[in-house]
Amino acid sequence: MRRSPAAVVAVSAVTTAFGSYPGFLFGFLGPALQADLGLTRFEVGLLVGVCFGATGLGSTVGGHLAERLGARWAVTLDQLVVAVALLVAALVPDYRVLLAAAAVSGFGYALTNAGTNMAVAAALPPHRHGVALAVKTAGVPLLVAVSAVVAVGLAERFGWQLVLAGSVPLLLVVGGLAAAVLPAARSTDRSGSLPGPRGAEGRSVLPRGFLLFPVAAFGLVAGTQPLFSWMVPFLHEAGGVSLSTAGALTSAGSLLAVVGMVVTARASDRAAAANRLPTIAVLCVLIAAGLGLLVAGITGGIGLLLPGLLIATVCQLSAISLLHAAVIAAAPAAVGRATGVTMSGYYLGALAGAPLFGLLVDASGSYGTAWGCCVALVLIGAACFLRCRRVGAAPAGSPVDRQPVSCPGH
Repeated sequence: MRRSPAAVVAVSAVTTAFGSYPGFLFGFLGPALQADLGLTRFEVGLLVGVCFGATGLGSTVGGHLAERLGARWAVTLDQLVVAVALLVAALVPDYRVLLAAAAVSGFGYALTNAGTNMAVAAALPPHRHGVALAVKTAGVPLLVAVSAVVAVGLAERFGWQLVLAGSVPLLLVVGGLAAAVLPAARSTDRSGSLPGPRGAEGRSVLPRGFLLFPVAAFGLVAGTQPLFSWMVPFLHEAGGVSLSTAGALTSAGSLLAVVGMVVTARASDRAAAANRLPTIAVLCVLIAAGLGLLVAGITGGIGLLLPGLLIATVCQLSAISLLHAAVIAAAPAAVGRATGVTMSGYYLGALAGAPLFGLLVDASGSYGTAWGCCVALVLIGAACFLRCRRVGAAPAGSPVDRQPVSCPGH
């Protein structure tokens, strides 16, 4: 049965949001966890780091598994895994159980990352991938903006265990939607045959040089993850605004970024597909400029901090949304595997970004040094994304029929 492309994209957005939910939820519940279990800030932060780190470490395996299960069952399985993990953590209020739940949930999210990319790639033609994947990715900041208010409020009134347990029915409903709507895609080809290069046993393989993608993703995410994990305390301490105001400004930046993601992706779809990687590189440069405004705002005040926050956040999420489309275009024969390899670098960047930023602030006594290092990481990412245009290019003199799949523009 053919699924509506709009329905596939919508369900992919919802499942992507709920698959990543524990990584943000543990941070939102931090004050409640500290009060109830006597945790330190480091221990709370470790829950978030373990969740995203497990996604990074498990992404390659998750990509392989998603290609075997198909998009529908890979995503459905993840929602069930997260539901069980949160339910166990709610019933057994122990920090070790929370760590295990974070790790299991993080690994499961690798299935959704690969499965939703496979589903969108199978449901829509390549010239519509940009907007579709931007909408899919936008599910995460939208859920973050809502749950940052709702989860914290409920935890203050009813306790963190009820918040975890209350998430379970939602995850089960989302899993049901995935099973009912997502296609059973194992490749991007609607006919069922995989396009592009195959291994000796008929198995699809990644194009030559594809490891540049996870390296580029690491630079981008490691340099920008502090925009989300450290922005509230930074605005409070450097900008002199209240914590509630800092939270509202951060949330507003994420919501505005959703609009920027869709607009950028639509422009990318209308232009040649080969422009996606250069566009990501340009967005990285704009992120670096926004981070530079944050450095200047330490002495210049909120008048520089606010535009720096908005520019960096909007461009970061826009670059992330285009990254998925670029990955699919570079490896159309192995979408699940390519997504898994790329997301390994992506989530290892998420794991490294927050603690290294805090370490630099503590060591230097200044946010400026930490943001400066973020600028360097993002610019390294920009250079790698430009190099990614050569991924899959055949050596001179190689037979055309043996040439690996190239990324757009080759």
